Amino acid sequence: MPELPEVELIRAALQREFVGKKIKAFAATNASVVPRHKAVKDVRALIEGRAIKNVARLGLYLIVQLDNGLAFVATLGPTGSLVKAKTAKEVKPKHTRAELSFSTGEELRFVNAAGGVELFVSLAPTPDTEVVISKYARLSIGGDGVDIRKRLPELAMLGIDPFEDQLGWDRFAAITRSRTVATKTMLLDQEVMSGIGNVYADEILFAANIRFDRPASALSTIEIRRLHRTIPEVMTEAMKAGGVSLEAAPFVNIDGKAGTFQNDLRVAGRDGQPCVTCRTPIAKVTFEGVATYFCPKCQQA
Repeated sequence: MPELPEVELIRAALQREFVGKKIKAFAATNASVVPRHKAVKDVRALIEGRAIKNVARLGLYLIVQLDNGLAFVATLGPTGSLVKAKTAKEVKPKHTRAELSFSTGEELRFVNAAGGVELFVSLAPTPDTEVVISKYARLSIGGDGVDIRKRLPELAMLGIDPFEDQLGWDRFAAITRSRTVATKTMLLDQEVMSGIGNVYADEILFAANIRFDRPASALSTIEIRRLHRTIPEVMTEAMKAGGVSLEAAPFVNIDGKAGTFQNDLRVAGRDGQPCVTCRTPIAKVTFEGVATYFCPKCQQA
């Protein structure tokens, strides 16, 4: 955590509560939080005094559009969170890596015990600069994804975003049939599909009745159609429930509210428990270094 649904929930909260507000100050514990810049002061010079115009998202990246045409981009890492404080006097979470202070007195604190927060300011490319975007994203027939990539070269190679890129099942099928790797591997590859992590990959594959290690290129047309439909369906369900908050990686929105979709997970974290469909015990294996959950009966090889 967070995966795409959780990042989208954060984006929506920022859009709702911070658009129009002016950034008073920026601080970070050290330059490792802003690795694309030489120093924290370089980021400070670009964003302090600027107002937020809009908040977008691509994959796991939050994109804060400023009134000077620049974009302040943040990714929270696999165990990160973004916490709102009403005033600077509120006690900071233990592993706060950076913070934005606003003229209204509020603060946004970027927190990650593992130090995975990355922040940077993206400078819009000049008109004569050619931005080469992901070959998979180029298959999109609509949505804001392609435009975001062209405006933010740092994100140009991100794969298909299930919500920001519109992709018919036929083009999705072309991608799937070109991939000889396991279907779960394809879903987790951020240069192919952007924003899907381990928890949602398992949930998506269960909903689509596809075993994790089936080669993507071997899926039938019916299976590809089902997978194409299931990806946004599972993530939409998660967003309606406020996302997943697991004990090992608790997610909370900026107001500190945890999601409840963990109560609706069908396979992830449920090893040994009966399948909600067929009552077969859910299996857990380690696949390519990560825990993988599936139903041996519903998701046959």
